[in-house]
Amino acid sequence: MKALMFDAPWVMPFRDVPDPQPRAGHAIIRVKAVGICGSDVHGFTGSTGRRSPGIIMGHEFAGQIDSLDQTGPNDLEFQIGDRVAVNPLITCGQCEPCRNGLENICERRKGIGWSVDGAYAELVSVPLRNLRRVPNSLNWQRAALIEPLAVAMRAANLTPLELGATVVVLGAGTIGLLTVLALKRKGAGKVIVTDPLPHRLELAFKFGADLTINSKDVDAVQSVHDLTGGRGADAVVEAVGITATVEHSVRMARNGGAITWIGNSAPRVELPMQEVVTRELRIQGSYGFGKEFDRALEMLASDSLNIEPLIEMTAPLEQGEEIITGLAKGGLQALKVVLTP
Repeated sequence: MKALMFDAPWVMPFRDVPDPQPRAGHAIIRVKAVGICGSDVHGFTGSTGRRSPGIIMGHEFAGQIDSLDQTGPNDLEFQIGDRVAVNPLITCGQCEPCRNGLENICERRKGIGWSVDGAYAELVSVPLRNLRRVPNSLNWQRAALIEPLAVAMRAANLTPLELGATVVVLGAGTIGLLTVLALKRKGAGKVIVTDPLPHRLELAFKFGADLTINSKDVDAVQSVHDLTGGRGADAVVEAVGITATVEHSVRMARNGGAITWIGNSAPRVELPMQEVVTRELRIQGSYGFGKEFDRALEMLASDSLNIEPLIEMTAPLEQGEEIITGLAKGGLQALKVVLTP
């Protein structure tokens, strides 16, 4: 089969690799659509260390069952040809977090597309328990957005909000914009979005933002305080993952406010610890998703969400290295790119 193989930082050629082989409890999926995630772009450059050479990336995907090992457990009775989306988190089901319903922080978790080969390929091997049926009414491009929507929903679920609360979202990338959507559905009264790119701020309004701040042109922290009468936001969601925006998240929150960190770019960041302590700020990390994956699928299948504006580019898989290079260098500004093997 053909695949994008991550050989080294900045090197991911499209080439022939061996087909994956079915094994007990697994199916081979013929990939129909796979989204390019920001974490893949950062992994491609080697800046995060979260992708190792020799892996096929790609974890936001959907496709059809090409084959499956009938001798393995198949309690859900999947069949060849079934349309499926894939939960990329592989968990043990036995550790304490798994037993407590927190599979996303499984002590032995792996991930399709970062621990084991993923979907930047024509075919990918997937545990049957990670498959979810996709109705015919849900097209492949929308199905590839189930995973990022689930990530955003998790962040919104973990963010404590009173009805009508004021929330700031730092970063108007795919996850940030989907988090805006999720926060509005949860009951946020006013959502303020900050980002340095005007195009992304324009899109933010389509996803429910009430106000936007161009952080390149103005002091974003001061702007938030001006917009809230000097009080600060009830909650802040940081969807970038670098020191500057992490520090902003602390300074934008009101005394006693809540901060959710979902950005995951820099391995380490600095923050004003004394402010966190003396102002009794609550900081919550948000990783992956749990039950949100199935709920995201249901929401997208219901056709109640207009998320198509996110997909600004579709392209064949063979153009993947060129596109990811463009995204990494900043020459390509497409918000969400979906590749079609």
